[in-house]
Amino acid sequence: MSVFFITGVDSRIGKTYATGYLAKQLLENGVNVITQKLIETGCDSKIAEDIVTHRHIMQIPLQHVDLQQVSCPFVFKAAAPPYIAASLENIPLYPARITVATQQLKLKYEMVLLETSGGIMTPLTESLLTIDYIAAQGHPVVLVTSATLESINHTLLALQAIAQRGLTLHAVIYNQYQDPAQSVDTDELTPDQVLQDEQLYKESFDTHRVRTNLLQNTRLYLQQYLQQHHPDTFWVELPYISFSSQSVHYQKSEEDNKDDNNSNPSYNIEKYAQEIADNILYAESLYKKIAQK
Repeated sequence: MSVFFITGVDSRIGKTYATGYLAKQLLENGVNVITQKLIETGCDSKIAEDIVTHRHIMQIPLQHVDLQQVSCPFVFKAAAPPYIAASLENIPLYPARITVATQQLKLKYEMVLLETSGGIMTPLTESLLTIDYIAAQGHPVVLVTSATLESINHTLLALQAIAQRGLTLHAVIYNQYQDPAQSVDTDELTPDQVLQDEQLYKESFDTHRVRTNLLQNTRLYLQQYLQQHHPDTFWVELPYISFSSQSVHYQKSEEDNKDDNNSNPSYNIEKYAQEIADNILYAESLYKKIAQK
């Protein structure tokens, strides 16, 4: 009956994909797991879009707890921070209702992955930040980050806030995806078109080089920071993920098979899920042995 908070250093950082894919891997390792969304904004449906995405990635249908809105009690249409969205729709937002929903899920499942809304400092109400809610619940934190221009700054601020509140940081998930819209894509061009525009080719090459260096150097810096300040925290690589209603595919990175000297446990997300599953199954086995005595 474990609960992990899956939060991020910013919005659109990859929390939903990380949550869904981790849940999928836990399922494959024999863990009865469910995902929960803290609050959903910018959604026209009664069922949170992120919950729907989780189920697609997990390759399972919507569950009874989804249809009953237990997996996400608050869904707002406005694409705004939760407390603003609630105010616009004149709906009171009670954090205690989220806590009750989590408790209901814990009764049915071995593990709950609770994805937050926005970044770790996002206000839930005018007086309650996401990180304050996490601290009050006391569950371990999984922080999702990626390689953008502000990733190091945002990640260090999040890590310092986590440390100041004495939270347990179980893992940092590094999302390797980078928005292709930010680069010049020559894949759609013919060789003749590329050759005819040397400037376009140069821009594409330079952009790819910068993005690759950003990905590698951000990873290295954050790993070194974790090694110094959070040595027991898992470093987890989230691969490039594509999915449909029938299957989920991912592309391995150079880090998946890399054996480095980083003291932090450095796993791909499949191995990380197996580690969690082994601990849960071992704890259950130990509990049963004690109960039989």
